Amino acid sequence: MTIGTWDPDADQAHISPEQLKAALAYTDPETFPAQAPAELMPIQALMKSPRSVWQPLLAALSSSDLGELCRFFTLAEARWADWFGGDKNPVIWIYKDLKARGDMPDKALALWIKAHSENRFLPHGNLLG
Repeated sequence: MTIGTWDPDADQAHISPEQLKAALAYTDPETFPAQAPAELMPIQALMKSPRSVWQPLLAALSSSDLGELCRFFTLAEARWADWFGGDKNPVIWIYKDLKARGDMPDKALALWIKAHSENRFLPHGNLLG
């Protein structure tokens, strides 16, 4: 007898591009909050989501917003407990989306990401996988 199925992406389905845009207010390392604001907690569920979950969300955002989201997720992983993404950090999917759009991220963004993160996978992802 089956009583239901568990969908690991169910918590992620309700995240909207507008919720992601709220994160754009938190991209400056000097003023980045010590704790995640309550309004951003739903986004935490996306920290280890596959690219397929991210693609529809990213399509609704501008390239400049995507660059700022790279900064947000870099800082979130580095400074907030339980926001670890590792080789599935959203920065990787966002960076790849910028490339696919033909809006090749500039070298300055990649250097900024590396300077503010200890995650060796950022911004390009797992080069071996």
